[in-house]
Amino acid sequence: MKELLSITMLLGYLQGVMPKIADRRQPSPNKKYSILDAVMSAFGIFFFQCESFLEYQKQLNSRKGRDNTQTLFGIIKIPTDAQIRNILDPINPHVLFDVFIAVYRLLKSQGVLKQYEVLNGQLLIPLDGTEYFSSQCINCEKCSHRTHKNGSVTYFHSAILPVIVSPQLEQVISLDPEFITPQDGQTKQDCEMSAAKRWIQRHAEIFTQGAITLLGDDLFSRQPMCELALRSGCHYIFVCLPQSHLTLYEWLEYLDGIREINSYQERHRHGRDWHLYQYRWTNRIPLRDAQPALETNWFELVITRQSDGHTLFRNSWITDHLVCVDNVVELAQAGRARWKTENENHNILKTKGYHLEHNFGHGSQFLSSFLVTLNLLAFLFHTVLHLVDAKYQLVRQQLGTRKRFFQDLRALTTYFVFDNWLHLFSFMLDEFEPLPTANSS
Repeated sequence: MKELLSITMLLGYLQGVMPKIADRRQPSPNKKYSILDAVMSAFGIFFFQCESFLEYQKQLNSRKGRDNTQTLFGIIKIPTDAQIRNILDPINPHVLFDVFIAVYRLLKSQGVLKQYEVLNGQLLIPLDGTEYFSSQCINCEKCSHRTHKNGSVTYFHSAILPVIVSPQLEQVISLDPEFITPQDGQTKQDCEMSAAKRWIQRHAEIFTQGAITLLGDDLFSRQPMCELALRSGCHYIFVCLPQSHLTLYEWLEYLDGIREINSYQERHRHGRDWHLYQYRWTNRIPLRDAQPALETNWFELVITRQSDGHTLFRNSWITDHLVCVDNVVELAQAGRARWKTENENHNILKTKGYHLEHNFGHGSQFLSSFLVTLNLLAFLFHTVLHLVDAKYQLVRQQLGTRKRFFQDLRALTTYFVFDNWLHLFSFMLDEFEPLPTANSS
């Protein structure tokens, strides 16, 4: 597995999509840089989390006659930042989506995703949107916009960023995004729900039928979205709030009155106190008043502190999984795992070195979304290496913090040229020998 899931293999997937990109550039100085040079140069910046990575490599090349963009990323000539932006702007990021799918299929075939399975073989995929660019000045034809009461306009980019999550695991596995952007032939602005539906439809033939459970907030728990999930061969667990599902909660009130709501309780130690986990559920209730109404299953979790009865957590969900005493705890854990997309995905991308919300370049066509997609691939590659590559795992363990790892990665590649990734990671694992004393004569 280690050989198959190396950084070289992952980069091979990315380099493998380059022939699919049509080069429509007119003869110009930019033509001396290949599309591969531009794509891999931008990717290197994100993978090393260093905006100055390319400049450092140019300086290294002037001293050593070669550099790490050549040996690690297969780049022939390093373009300038402006040249990279000009080359990438016309390229639709959809061409990169095959890389996410190839990595997913490889992880599945090698059994890596087994540790993510819950509910008898289900993979959990939250569908959650986030904004990654905002400006009142810079805009392009792919921007969404909001008009404020004072007449000012904010232009922004956002996307659905699906990930595979597990209640028990810290790492999330990024999947290809769906951008929330004006659609051809549509006058209305795009929205999170429409983007989520497109993503589900795109992946209906990719995932194993019946092996995916989609997670979503209260906006998702509407009949059209639930029906689309089922038609696409997916299950669902969506948050379901009383204020937005009046008919369903009227049924629940009636069933509670005749004692047809099932319940179960557990008690867990938390420091010096105890927390009570109270579960309630029922199956086959109508999702809406209008006919035909989809029959769905409902469950709830309330966590209270035993010492004073204070409610620490309360939420409820609908699902097509049949709920029973044997699985209600696991279903609630799965429903709560949706928040990992915010904590372990959006938060890391925005605050832990990937700088998702930073404007690396906006362009007039696809540049902003193309760069975000490369950034997501860098995050995915680091996650996969953390899960499966023994040398990478040892390096991360030896250096301790994420910050220290990237600092050392940047420092070493600034001053030394490494023949390949194995050389780099092996060097990081070796104990440094004392430097010879400088001759001061």
